[in-house]
Amino acid sequence: MKKIITFFVLVNFLGVLLLPIASAEEIAVNPSPVYAIWNKKYSYRYLTISETEKNNLLKDTANWKDEGSLWQAYATQKTGTVPVYKIKNKKQNYYYYTISEATKNNLIKSKKSRKTWQYIGIAFYAFDKNQDEVTPIYAVEYSKNKKHFYTSSPGEKNCMLTDSLWTYRGEIFWVPKENANLATDNSTCRLAYGPEISIGLWSYTRSDLKEESFKIDANKDYIIKDKNGDKIAEVLAGTTTRVKYDGDEKLLIYNSIAEKIVDKEVSFEAKDGDNFNIIFDVHRPNSSYNDYRGEIKLKYNNISKEIWVINTLPMEQYTWGMGETTGTGPFEHTKVMTVIFRTYGYWYKEYATKYLKYGFTIRSDSGSQIYRGYEWEKKYPNIKKATEQTKGIIVKYKDEIALTPYSSWSDGRTRSFKEHWGSDDYPWCKSVKDKYGKNSSQSTKQLQDAGNHMVGLIANGSLKLAGSKYKKKYDWILKYYYSKISLQKMY
Repeated sequence: MKKIITFFVLVNFLGVLLLPIASAEEIAVNPSPVYAIWNKKYSYRYLTISETEKNNLLKDTANWKDEGSLWQAYATQKTGTVPVYKIKNKKQNYYYYTISEATKNNLIKSKKSRKTWQYIGIAFYAFDKNQDEVTPIYAVEYSKNKKHFYTSSPGEKNCMLTDSLWTYRGEIFWVPKENANLATDNSTCRLAYGPEISIGLWSYTRSDLKEESFKIDANKDYIIKDKNGDKIAEVLAGTTTRVKYDGDEKLLIYNSIAEKIVDKEVSFEAKDGDNFNIIFDVHRPNSSYNDYRGEIKLKYNNISKEIWVINTLPMEQYTWGMGETTGTGPFEHTKVMTVIFRTYGYWYKEYATKYLKYGFTIRSDSGSQIYRGYEWEKKYPNIKKATEQTKGIIVKYKDEIALTPYSSWSDGRTRSFKEHWGSDDYPWCKSVKDKYGKNSSQSTKQLQDAGNHMVGLIANGSLKLAGSKYKKKYDWILKYYYSKISLQKMY
């Protein structure tokens, strides 16, 4: 086939410049897959067209996750393409991609910036303008360290921008539309918000669910799946689905679809794959908290003979719904509480087995820690704001996730874990003087009778330290009450 090359005219002070635009035939010629590998430790997407480099990185499964090929580009320069430069930020451990030679030179040539930036080379070649048969690559920027995130998916871009710490930076280059991921799959967006955690919201007895059906609807179209993950039906937004217990360990779905009996388990997810932004109303009996983000599942348990309502979503969204505080006090105290809440959830996710037999990781009540979902998130927005400002941070003692007990008041000193509970398993919980959280109006016995074990953080002490008199930051407060801990960003 004969090549077809078209030109457009750019007029400037030097005269007329003819620049080539690639034809549809040329765009399709020999593009290479661009492999995306997610760095779990520093939360960034690494891009390469080298399969060998990809495979070498993926040998380190603890730090890298394969995302496949999200789009294609060119290993050598084609008509209408320009180099995409790869530059490493040595201090923050992430990579920056740009088609601007001027930007590249500004970052790597000055003596000052060379301490931070290292030029790696040309990552691949792409188009510097929109045209037929191409699609944009979007960039969003993290405000705290200027780290960029790159995606061909509008849904994934929008998912990242639900976090106020990310800013849209535009369409930075264009790649062939064919084989580019344009769907709203937000797997990495969810990954950037931490591992998924499953929460047991509440349970029905078999007789409860025989007499009163479970009801659910959503703000978006949703799908219903059986226990094997096979789709049973698609349901329009706002349409109610009901589920009853049908006996013999079976659940009956009806109303919005033809009646169907499923065995033990049924789940509800967003039709477009974007569970990050779907809100399910689960119509909980006698409750003010009915709305939850993410996947909802009903699961029959053979042991307890109950049907559990289970909510699965990323760790950060779980923390947005933290019911342990209203976030209306000093903001640094709210940040303290988000770190404690996330740490506890993270520990349960990694190690706890107590509720796995019921099909979830942690409970939503005081049996674990209180979680109230989307309505609490809306009602108390400072919790989400504090969560965003402590994103991914948990408490650690050496290499161990440090569970962080707390109570409301002390009598002027906290107790060590060993003193109160007789165990050496929590060496970060030592006794410290505590004039900040001391309740002078009650005796030690009265405080203990009211449930104040006085181990770890004292909430009223944290409130005072974060207030206008002392103005202590959240990390200082945590390190005051817990000995020799570190705060580690996990994602």
